Amino acid sequence: MIGDLRAVEAFATGRYEDDRADDPGSAAGHDPLAAWRVARADMAAVLDPAALARLVPLPWGQMPLVAFLEQYPMEVLVHTWDLAQATGQPVVLDAGLVRAALGPARQFAPVARRSGLVGPECAVAGDADDLTRLLAIFGRRNPGR
Repeated sequence: MIGDLRAVEAFATGRYEDDRADDPGSAAGHDPLAAWRVARADMAAVLDPAALARLVPLPWGQMPLVAFLEQYPMEVLVHTWDLAQATGQPVVLDAGLVRAALGPARQFAPVARRSGLVGPECAVAGDADDLTRLLAIFGRRNPGR
C-alpha cells in the first residue's frame, strides 16, 4: 500500500515510471506505520486540480488521475482484507464502499489477470454478499462465507 501511495504521487507529478521495487515490503522500512503516514502526506500534498486532471498511463490505457482515484478504493479494500487475513485480525469494511468497488473491479480484474497480477476468479454462491463477490473477482475466497 505504501508503494501504491508513492505511485499515485508519481502519477500526480508526471514522473511515473514502471520501476516498482521487486520487494514491495521494502517501502515499509523499519517502521511501516510511519512510512505509510509519510507516503500518504507526500501524496496528498501533490493532489491539486492540475494533478487530478493529468492523464496517467495504466495497463488499459490513459485516463485522468481523478478517474483512476475514483476506482481506487477497490485496491485498498482488497488489500485491507488481505492484511487482516495475514495477521489474523477481524476486518469490517464499509458495505457501501465494497458495493461501489464491484464495478471497477470487474473492469480491472481481466486486465490484471492477463498481466499476471491476480489469479483466476473464484466461483461464488448466488446469495454471496458483496465482499465475497469482490474478493472472488480477484481470486480470493472469503472464509467467513
